[in-house]
Amino acid sequence: MDSVTAMPAKKISPARDAQLWLSAFEASASRGALLLLVGIRDLKQVNDLHDRETGNAVIAEIGKRIAGFAPSISDAILTARLPGREFLIIAGACGQAEAEQVARQLLGLLEAPLQHRDGELHISPRIGIALSRPGQSGTQLLAAASSALSAAYSHKGRKYRFADSVTNFDSQRNSRLDKGLRQALMKQEIAIYFQPQFEVETEKLVGAEALARWTHPEFGQIGAEELFAAADRCDLREELSYAIQKQAVGYAAQWPDALHLSINLGAEELADDHAIRLLAILEDSGFPFNRLTVELTEESIVRDFDLALSQLEMLRAKGIGVAIDDFGTGYSSLAYLKSLPLDYLKIDKGMTADIGGNPRDLIVLRAIIALGKALGLRIIAEGVEKVSELELLRSECCDYFQGYLRSPPLTAEQFLEYIRQ
Repeated sequence: MDSVTAMPAKKISPARDAQLWLSAFEASASRGALLLLVGIRDLKQVNDLHDRETGNAVIAEIGKRIAGFAPSISDAILTARLPGREFLIIAGACGQAEAEQVARQLLGLLEAPLQHRDGELHISPRIGIALSRPGQSGTQLLAAASSALSAAYSHKGRKYRFADSVTNFDSQRNSRLDKGLRQALMKQEIAIYFQPQFEVETEKLVGAEALARWTHPEFGQIGAEELFAAADRCDLREELSYAIQKQAVGYAAQWPDALHLSINLGAEELADDHAIRLLAILEDSGFPFNRLTVELTEESIVRDFDLALSQLEMLRAKGIGVAIDDFGTGYSSLAYLKSLPLDYLKIDKGMTADIGGNPRDLIVLRAIIALGKALGLRIIAEGVEKVSELELLRSECCDYFQGYLRSPPLTAEQFLEYIRQ
């Protein structure tokens, strides 16, 4: 395939070289391209937890690894450093299976720990993949890869996304969401919904998980994943998390004493001062510490285990419960389960969706429950939608469940009425 710049792939080029190539590119039947847009999801956290010098060193090391990897890609044309936390790899046209294999190999390379003066440093890269179509311009191709990367930033499991599979993350939509988010925060337009949680044995209501929703004037209701993806792009995650937690705790302070509240914490929120801020929210609201549970994904803990441990120990010392969310979809390291101060394991809804029809899923579910019980943890199953699923969970001695079988997410007012009923 012809190249405008003819730059060797083993060299990281400046953004202007990539822009020249993209400006001159136009796909046709005989000419195509693969774009891999690589982003460092937690670069801001690295800067906040360490310093900007460390962040710059991370960028340099990632660039070095990408430059070393690029020659292994068939028909590699150009690798370029873009502004901020992103790198672009341009290669000749290929099939989706080959592009997926390249993305997986690159992620494996980039996820290897980086050496830091205080020990190993873990980062979380993401990749947006765009395969050109006939007649597509280079600008359109880059916009597609950028949209795919935005989706990958907010996706809990797979760390790469294809542009073709991203239906709700087009660049125009992203731009409008980003523009409106700051105003929505200022006007307190981010709403809190509550997903009720129940005891498996008795089906008694025991509490709820707080979920964020934003009713956008053009796009309607925006869920938490897309909302936090916009916050990441706008550098507003900290502000968004604080607003959600303050609202959720404020509502929960009106609940009966028997009910518990669960809130989600991401890797970006495991900063040095976050536990102190959360404790301040609880103290101001009067909500008892021992009725709150914080939920973290396995991935967020892996990023900086020592920091996560110190933050969780501080919260646990005050009586706050700790849960591992979406268990079964991430690293699932037994060492982390043994070392962290945990109270709950939350089984991802993907693990419960077909336990009645797939013997392998049931075997895995039994193993997770047995593991949790052996460690003295209580088990919460997400996404329960069928009576048969609840019966199986009961037979396996699962402790709690949530899902549409009993209730969808409710507004704060609806949940209060649900309690009364």
